Amino acid sequence: MLAAAALLAGGGSDDSGGGESGATTAQSGSDKETVKVFLTSGEQFNPVERQVPPDSDVPLAATKELLEGPIQGDADRASKDAVQTAIPPDVKVEDLKIDDSGEAVVELSDEFLGDIPAEPAKRTASQQRTLGARAAQVTYTLTQFEKVNSARVVSGGISVTPDDDRADFSQPAKKPKPPKDQGGGDRRSNATYNLQLKLADLGYLAANDVDGIAGYQTQQAVTAFQAWEGLDRDGVAGPATNAALSNARRPRPSTKSGPRRFMEVHISKGVLLMVKDGRTQRAVHVSPGAPATPTRVGRFRVFRKELMSWSVPFSSWLPFASYFDGGIAFHQYADVPPYPASHGCVRVPEPEAKRVYRFAAINRVVVVRA
Repeated sequence: MLAAAALLAGGGSDDSGGGESGATTAQSGSDKETVKVFLTSGEQFNPVERQVPPDSDVPLAATKELLEGPIQGDADRASKDAVQTAIPPDVKVEDLKIDDSGEAVVELSDEFLGDIPAEPAKRTASQQRTLGARAAQVTYTLTQFEKVNSARVVSGGISVTPDDDRADFSQPAKKPKPPKDQGGGDRRSNATYNLQLKLADLGYLAANDVDGIAGYQTQQAVTAFQAWEGLDRDGVAGPATNAALSNARRPRPSTKSGPRRFMEVHISKGVLLMVKDGRTQRAVHVSPGAPATPTRVGRFRVFRKELMSWSVPFSSWLPFASYFDGGIAFHQYADVPPYPASHGCVRVPEPEAKRVYRFAAINRVVVVRA
């Protein structure tokens, strides 16, 4: 199982792709050839197999299959893990040329860029990571064939990526340590202290984090409370929030037949409940998958944990990662907005990431609810 998980996660090596020998015939006497299409699962690759006519231009056919995105049956071919893609819908292949040196130049319609600026200087860091993931999907799909060593993507007549090979997406040799919480300053106030006491009493803040300092951790706790109570999520304890705090109750899990300890994610609220003996120990603000790459609803188990996990398609580190559905994981992230925004994973704010990581023990049940 661990070997299969490493395959789905990408693993930062060519082993995630396999198939350097190119397409293979699916069955003896079959009139189809099997190719790998590098879709995603959260922040990782989730390659699935598709069949194309053997007399076709197989690299071109494989690229077209990639651009189709997830289709019915992909989840079965990927051990029922989440199957997603970073590539927008309606992208078309306009041309694909492979020269004698093994460089593939694939011209795609301008939908490939979508709302990402064509000019690199105008892209945000998040947009650049997303574009890199799209290019990684194309690169890995094309470089499974022996005659392709690298790929360059052109969209709308503009070269949006350099010539990339698989090594360009490899995990760096040196693994960094998970970042530490820098704190929120040292200005204390009685109002903040009293607010934190209420939040801690309800499970939105740890008791040892009640210090009277207004910072990011308190703002995230307020956001979790607001989300659970159906208030506007701005992280500010205004009149409506303070009024709700005066008679609020600790969040109760919806799962009635769970094990002694389990985790319950509420997508619409953006709240994770960490439950022990039927009682919520902590309620944490999180950001699950955006509408285009949703976090799947269902019952799962944590099967893999890494203090620093490397995302191959997004070429980035994921601190305190606990995987529970293919490439879908709880992990620390710098930006945890009050709405679903991830690529399918569950983003956890920095001050809470280590606690969530500790609670998400191997084989811990994770229930994801809409």
